[in-house]
Amino acid sequence: MREFAIFWGCTIPARFPMIEKATRLVLEDLDTNVHELARHTCCPEGTLVKANSERAFFTAAARNLAIVEAAKLDVVTPCNGCYSTFRETASHLRSDWRQRREINDRLEAEDLHYRGDLAITHFAEWLSDTVGAAAIAAKVTQPLWGMRVAVHYGCHLLRPQPAVSWDDPLHPTKVEELVAALGAQVVDYPSKMQCCGGALDRVGEREASLAFARCKLSDLMREEVDALVVVCPSCFQQFDLNQAALQRANEEVHIPVFYLAELMALAMGHSPEEIGLDMHRVPVDTFLEVWQERAVDKEQLAMYFDVSLLGTCYSCLACKDDCPVCKIDPSFQPTEIIGDLIRGRLDDVVAEGQLWKCLHCYTCQELCHSRIGMAETFRRLKEIAMERGTGPGSVAAAYSEFLATGTLGKPRESARRKLRLGALPEGGGDVVARLLTQRED
Repeated sequence: MREFAIFWGCTIPARFPMIEKATRLVLEDLDTNVHELARHTCCPEGTLVKANSERAFFTAAARNLAIVEAAKLDVVTPCNGCYSTFRETASHLRSDWRQRREINDRLEAEDLHYRGDLAITHFAEWLSDTVGAAAIAAKVTQPLWGMRVAVHYGCHLLRPQPAVSWDDPLHPTKVEELVAALGAQVVDYPSKMQCCGGALDRVGEREASLAFARCKLSDLMREEVDALVVVCPSCFQQFDLNQAALQRANEEVHIPVFYLAELMALAMGHSPEEIGLDMHRVPVDTFLEVWQERAVDKEQLAMYFDVSLLGTCYSCLACKDDCPVCKIDPSFQPTEIIGDLIRGRLDDVVAEGQLWKCLHCYTCQELCHSRIGMAETFRRLKEIAMERGTGPGSVAAAYSEFLATGTLGKPRESARRKLRLGALPEGGGDVVARLLTQRED
């Protein structure tokens, strides 16, 4: 479905035009034919309307959907609230034929009729299920390589089932897959599935709303994320505007917040100025600066490693607890060393010496579903350490012996005679030594 009606809702055009701009850019980059229909109203928002009149809620929602049906289109919305309203309305009116008939009687005055046979899709759902992460990755020109990004889904993108059923309501993964397609590392955190709490502001519970924001932002700061990505304008408002309020109260919080389309537009080559990122209340300058630094780090690492494999490895971490060494020595965390490389700490990694604890047992490689593992990365790190003279003296001495003699040791003839073993054939160590010396020269 690359042709559909877009339903912006109220919040995005009125309060966050930069989200609208980024979404338009992404849709254009993905060669999408988008229709904007006249006569649409608020979806309407549930807390403010449904609490007063369920009938008014379903009537207004059905009218918006009927306008799309009259155009013989399906609808995509970048707003969780609008998505939830429409999906709930479709589910409710599918079973309550009496209310559906009553609503259609009202809609006759506008020559509209709600049938309920259109597809209602969230922007993130459309990206995941229609476009696909691979196709999005193919559009990326400036990958978010090395950036640590956390995801907040928002409640109404996933629940309630069965009205909403495009991802697991408690353990979703699809938005993470989209973020990973942009080249970023997705960071998990304890309060990932906690509601943003923004609706509390609408009912006069300001302090409780701020407490929700503070809880999640604190989690994210402990995880040292570079940004939080959301897929809902209300969630964006909570974590951008209300975070700015916390900052004005001198609270130590600073997590740049992006709507998904903004992050995609950046990765697809659009400038911050084109998107309007200066309209965020919490500045995103730190994110952009770190992103630029990561690009420099990537160029330096590319001299030694396949950086695409490093990024894939660190975005997975499935083997994090499988290394036999870290089970005995918790100070050795090979996946953290991969992360340090991506964050531009190659010199520190080589100097600290933890890399020598890698046994080259290939456990990680055998368990890796991508057949990458970390063994080759650690082999290269050891080589770099030896080149810089920071490796163990025993390794340097053994290699010097090998270069000089072509062997790492000679058999004990006395032990062989004791076991009545005959003499070994003449070795070729001197030949190897000559060959290696020539190559070294």
